[in-house]
Amino acid sequence: MSLDFLTVLLIVFVFLMYIYLYLVRSSVLIKGKKNRLVRVGASILALLMFFIAFTTDGTTNQLIRNILSALMLLSFNLDSKGLTEDRIITTPFDKSGTLYTDIEKIVLLKKADEIRMNYFKNGHRGPLMTFIIPLEEMIPFLAKRLNEETELSIIIDEENG
Repeated sequence: MSLDFLTVLLIVFVFLMYIYLYLVRSSVLIKGKKNRLVRVGASILALLMFFIAFTTDGTTNQLIRNILSALMLLSFNLDSKGLTEDRIITTPFDKSGTLYTDIEKIVLLKKADEIRMNYFKNGHRGPLMTFIIPLEEMIPFLAKRLNEETELSIIIDEENG
């Protein structure tokens, strides 16, 4: 059994990717709500890749690459976006995120059992993030971390909660 260079490179990449995703995940204090469709879709595709890997005849390199491909698909279930101690992480591969000190305005929309948050930086709107956390916990968390001049607007949707 000999692994070619690209297979070894893929093994190293997947290993480092999982370490990185774990580090980002551990730094997020308030995690954003995940899209269920992406999680289910990635899991189904990963199971399909595992099935293909173990049911087809091929070389050891092909088997390992199929398994690593399935692991890469499963990594979508590990992604974390949310609020850390000093920044907002909007994508799992952007550990630098947006610093609270750079934010000009945050808008919170309270709906039924979730909070939707949007922020503005340099006159541009950031991505919409959804959290399942009480508003009573979210406001003090943000108040401790935002600048004095940062505007914090709270909208409560009376119809949906």
